[in-house]
Amino acid sequence: MPGLNWLCGTVLPIGFMVGMASAQPTPPTGPFLTCASEPAGSAVNDTVVSVPDTAGFLSLFDGSTIKGWWQGCETNHGGPAKWQVVPAEKALFSTQNGSTGGVLMTNQKFTNYELRWDYWPDFGNDGGIFNRTQPDGSCFQTVLDYIKDASLGGTWGERNFTSRDFRPFSFGNDETTIAIPGKDNGEVSNWTTITKNLMAAGQKFPCPTTGCTQAEWRTLWDKDGWNELRLKFYGGVTGSNRVHMKFWFRKPGSTEWVPVSADTTLMQVIPAGHIGLQVHNGGRFGGPKGTWYRNIRWTPLTNEGEQIIKPSTTTMDGHIRSDIKVGSNALIGDLKLDHEITIKDVRGATVQTIKGKAGHFEYRLAPEANGFLTMQIKTAKGIEYRKLIRDIQ
Repeated sequence: MPGLNWLCGTVLPIGFMVGMASAQPTPPTGPFLTCASEPAGSAVNDTVVSVPDTAGFLSLFDGSTIKGWWQGCETNHGGPAKWQVVPAEKALFSTQNGSTGGVLMTNQKFTNYELRWDYWPDFGNDGGIFNRTQPDGSCFQTVLDYIKDASLGGTWGERNFTSRDFRPFSFGNDETTIAIPGKDNGEVSNWTTITKNLMAAGQKFPCPTTGCTQAEWRTLWDKDGWNELRLKFYGGVTGSNRVHMKFWFRKPGSTEWVPVSADTTLMQVIPAGHIGLQVHNGGRFGGPKGTWYRNIRWTPLTNEGEQIIKPSTTTMDGHIRSDIKVGSNALIGDLKLDHEITIKDVRGATVQTIKGKAGHFEYRLAPEANGFLTMQIKTAKGIEYRKLIRDIQ
């Protein structure tokens, strides 16, 4: 055909083939994870070994095992759903087992946190993040409803938690078409209005000052590949403290997060609980290719949503990474430099400060240094953060 001869005999790299969509990883064939009982005792603290990355985040999934997770089958989604780790992809696969769903939960319980993960859903699949979930599925859910008439990043109260049905937008017949707002229940749940207000308040992200619309969604969301999601959940620890839930997304490699929900206004006490990944039951998880997760990580927050493990650009040459252990009564290890160790609880309050000389040490831990703790180690070479879990019950 005239005008197209320059294409003849040319092989284009896949990444440059216009109109060619990337394919999801091949779904595994099993064996899939079975149902389990809620962890108790020391098993609650069983999680992957991790030190904070430069952003202050800890790993929740090691990419090759299911360590630190269990599938709860007492929720109203039934179980077991199909969950399997695929080491070749360093990812976690999920889909329904027939029409049965389920919830994969962390062994560990959490209160205030920021969660980040890579996500690749097949359109037609209804998932969600169960925040502070109990074994029966009671939780405050961040919806990942990648289906018609639903949305990503909205909220829902599951079972015994006050319902909050926010839909900043809703999908049409496919993942490229959205309606704004998706659902308005008396509070601002309009994606265009939310993003307009946030930009007016000084936040920056790749949308016009008039707010994000369907046009921006089609550009900013990768329907044919991985996207990175971000969730902050904090508050609701006392009756006078509101629950806060905020949600963002971005393409891998992007430096700017795109907000979806600005916040919540729920006033309810929600106890510490597991973080859950949902497979909805029934006809709401119909995408044949399933949904994938990878690079799941978290960082603890204060009751006001402030990050406890601060992002760090300094290094201590890695010499503390495997040389400090916590016992029932003491912190034991070796450091090559004089140091100051500050131990904080999950609320960010300092419970113990220790100053020591270079060499081997055994520091007696204060009784209140219990449960999930963070440790700041300061030397002449900089500051590094680590997590501690001490169970003296």
